[in-house]
Amino acid sequence: MHMKYFLSAIIIVFSVAIGETADAQDQNLANSGSFYSGFGYGSPSETYSPNTIGMGLSGVSTFSNQSANVSNPALWGLSGFTHGSVALSMMNYNASDQFDSSRKALFAFDQFQLMLPIVRNRLGVSISFNPVTRSDFQRITEDTFVPVDGIQLDDVDYLTNTQGSGGVNKFEFGAGYRLMDNITVGYSMGAYLLSQKQEVTAAFSDISYRGLNYNRDIEGYAFGHKFGFFANKNSILGSEDQFAIGATVTLPVTIDAERSVSAFRTINGRRTLVELDQNGSAVDGTVKLPMEINTGLTYNLNRFVVFSAETMIQQWSDAEYSFNSVQEAYFKDRLKAGFGVQYHPYRTEQRGGLFSNFKYSLGSSYDTGHLNINGEDIDTLFLNAGIGFVSRQTASSIDLSFEYGIRGTESASLVKENIWGFKLSLNLAEFMFVRPKFQ
Repeated sequence: MHMKYFLSAIIIVFSVAIGETADAQDQNLANSGSFYSGFGYGSPSETYSPNTIGMGLSGVSTFSNQSANVSNPALWGLSGFTHGSVALSMMNYNASDQFDSSRKALFAFDQFQLMLPIVRNRLGVSISFNPVTRSDFQRITEDTFVPVDGIQLDDVDYLTNTQGSGGVNKFEFGAGYRLMDNITVGYSMGAYLLSQKQEVTAAFSDISYRGLNYNRDIEGYAFGHKFGFFANKNSILGSEDQFAIGATVTLPVTIDAERSVSAFRTINGRRTLVELDQNGSAVDGTVKLPMEINTGLTYNLNRFVVFSAETMIQQWSDAEYSFNSVQEAYFKDRLKAGFGVQYHPYRTEQRGGLFSNFKYSLGSSYDTGHLNINGEDIDTLFLNAGIGFVSRQTASSIDLSFEYGIRGTESASLVKENIWGFKLSLNLAEFMFVRPKFQ
């Protein structure tokens, strides 16, 4: 019965968000994300484990035997259950500059993970898919040019509309192993797939100039490596408490990419797709993802209350995007710090009322951003709140998170964004899968 109420609430929440998306569709801005995702190969995509999604944290130092953890490979060695999880999001972006404003909405698939214990609570493996960067945007620019210098002709106005999608996605496979009672380590290899697509159209005020329409695609792939560590210690400040630390290091990834520019042209009376820059000097290029160090500290006050803090550093000053040296120059090192708290009333041995069957989360984070444009850091402040339903019989759960954030600034001819949306994670435990053969 409680699950029925929770699913009804989820349907209502996402109906509201879909309504916002419909409004954005009237402005041709549906399926568009942050304005700043149009720089380089996209904005960094946040990785949240299902258990910590409501705090807005990755979960690098937070272990739960009731949900998967996509952040830290070391935690895969502690699981006693087979877990599968899938996450979706609906985000809205209200953007404004000194002259205008717009609304954008993006419905996205966030991640998928399957985690299998080979030896319960000692050795586990995981396979997952999640975005690393996202480049979903629409940018409209207007300008004027003089047709011929020295000749008295009217200036020509033109408008350029660039619609972008794609980014870098990662398929990841790895294993975690418990070395001793309170220390585990992990490793994963990721296949990084770059697919960035941009459709560019241009229209002119003078009908003697024909409008332009062409596509610009960048594709490539590479492999990367990630290392994880986790340790915990019980009964430090009290008889029921526990401290846990976690850390991951993701090494830089260099992708040898290829760019193509194509457009439809009429050749011999037939509409034909033509490659425009096959012999250009900038067909091949390098896209380099930065090194990442993610650390966390989690304090379980008791079985009901959990506090967690995380710090992540990405060395974007070493990142590369050779297809646009101007945008590459905007890259700078990124620092993100967050803090959250969870309350788990359902863990009591006595059944309470309806609201005692959920877990509750609150969190906040500050992100310095990976871009510095016109002397301004594109930073972000986020507030998060979440609610989760945990099944007492199956160890499965459903987590719903709400987040609100402010990104950027209107000064220096830039854009300020008010961001709000929902994330939904469905976590299926062992009863949906085959039990492991080795115990």
